[in-house]
Amino acid sequence: MIKIFYAKKTIGFIKIVSCAAILSVATTSALAKDQSAMSFIAIGDTPYSETENKRIKSEISKAIKDAHPPFVVHHGDLKGGGEACTEELLTDRRNDVYGLLPGRVFYTPGDNEWTDCDRAFLEPAVSELGKLDLLRQLFFSKPLDLPETWLYARQPNFPENARWMKEGVFFMTVHLVSTNNGRREILKDDIEAALSLVDARDQANRVWMKESFKAALKAGAKAMVIVTQADVTSPNAGGACTATNRMHCDAFQSFRENLRLDAGNFAERDKPRKPVLLLHGDTSPYCMDREFGGKLAPNLWRLNAWGDFQDPADATVVTVTPGSKKTPFAAETLLGHQVPDDGCK
Repeated sequence: MIKIFYAKKTIGFIKIVSCAAILSVATTSALAKDQSAMSFIAIGDTPYSETENKRIKSEISKAIKDAHPPFVVHHGDLKGGGEACTEELLTDRRNDVYGLLPGRVFYTPGDNEWTDCDRAFLEPAVSELGKLDLLRQLFFSKPLDLPETWLYARQPNFPENARWMKEGVFFMTVHLVSTNNGRREILKDDIEAALSLVDARDQANRVWMKESFKAALKAGAKAMVIVTQADVTSPNAGGACTATNRMHCDAFQSFRENLRLDAGNFAERDKPRKPVLLLHGDTSPYCMDREFGGKLAPNLWRLNAWGDFQDPADATVVTVTPGSKKTPFAAETLLGHQVPDDGCK
């Protein structure tokens, strides 16, 4: 096992120098001197309360704009699980999230926005599939207007799955949510129909990920970052999902296996594997490790980003330094300057 150490210093952005925005990392390590480093901001699992909502609208929003990041990713759950899934609330949260950095925000849905909207304690409890349709209308009706150099693309019929490249780093979002990826607690929809749509989304995700790794290699990307909502890293009881076991199964087993294979093959011929980061939310530990990839993908890291009842609400500044063998990825909260735990347990 390779241990990872993070200096508890401030990670910040500096303005454009020459023709590129270069991130300055204030540590005593070689990372601070590596001009290939780039950073972006991730936020998710928030706001869960009015207190968090006010903090995002004031302090976090201002800090993001002052930092001038190239983009922001929201990794899902932009409302609390106890808040009703009204169109008015979702529209307000869309405006808030996309307003963090207008024209440069990528979003992948969380379970709180759709698959959990049929729970009995919500007023009203509504169809989860209806809410997924609404989410796609509200958040993904139009593609972002990005320069051609970003290689921006969205998946047909699944517009929430996006990919792009910035400063030599390839990014992709993949739509995976908790509540067993929508396979459990189907309370207001036809169960067979809902499960068939999950099967279709799983297949689309497999295709999207494989195509994205190929596109990254073709573009000469130096590293890859995959963003999703669900914490897919730990096996669930029930084994693989099959035609006869569609609900009480491990909805993420296939994704984990495919990710390890694709990440392990992320290399040019006769050259070392390129670093890959899985960034997710959904569970509370704020941590980073290199154990998730195992022997198949020792180049695969994962970051459980700040959020999910972490107090106070904050965003995560993620730094990618592809040329660093020991620390190609680093993270720190935007306002609190907290680094993740070394290892996720």
